[in-house]
This record gives sequence, C-alpha cells and structure tokens, in this order.
Amino acid sequence: MVKKYIVLLLFLLSGCSSPQLGTIQVNNINAYVELAVTPEQREQGLMYRQQLEKDQGLLMVFEKPQQVSLWMLNTLIPLDVGYFNKQGELLATTQMLPDGGKQLYHSPPETFYVLEMNRDWFNRYGLKPGAQLTLPESFKRH
Repeated sequence: MVKKYIVLLLFLLSGCSSPQLGTIQVNNINAYVELAVTPEQREQGLMYRQQLEKDQGLLMVFEKPQQVSLWMLNTLIPLDVGYFNKQGELLATTQMLPDGGKQLYHSPPETFYVLEMNRDWFNRYGLKPGAQLTLPESFKRH
C-alpha cells in the first residue's frame, strides 16, 4: 500500500501528464503521434522507446520559428526527422542513428515543427521538401 502512494506522489511531483495523442497528415499520409509542446516533453522526445509502430511518432511544436538541435541521447531506435516551417511546409529531413548522443543534428533556421518517425518513413511515402503538414484542430491550439 505504501509503495502505491510513493509511486503516485512521485508521479504528481514530476509534473507528468499523459501526452496528447492524435493523427496528423503529411501530404495525406496519416501518422499517429504524441504531441510535445513543453521544453520537458521535447527534451524527453522518444528516449528509452524500444520500438515505434509503422506510422507512429512524435511531433514537437516550438514557440517560434528557430533552428533546432537534436541528439540521440538514450534513444534506442533509428529515426527519420522532418523539419517543418510554421505554415506546415516540409523544409528538410534527416536520418538519425542511435549513438549515445554524440552527434548533434541541426534543423533549418525557420523550423517550427519537428516530426520524428521510424527510419525511412519519409522515403517510404515519397515525402520530400515542400510536402504539407496538416494538424487536427486540437493540436493547433498549442
């Protein structure tokens, strides 16, 4: 009984909340994603995940367009990353491999959204710069 309360207390103190989930589209290709809008959620990213389903990922949203730097610290699965501007246009993609956080990956300077998916996701669907990101209304409030 005491263990349950300790776990509950740690959860409440950590400020954790369930991530918002939803379906987005890139050029009409569906992706089921978690939304990361706070610095803590973005920093956590996809750390410690053993796998992602075929069209599952993480969408990071930033306060303003900027250059974003990412790394693979504690990230166990290879990822494709798409960088989008505020209008939802795909600017560039990159592939990131688990390396313990040794390499930094930098986005274009006008990045507003970052979409992390399984490796080769963008290639599999033929998504190239200029592809359009479409968000559900619930995601647009952030």
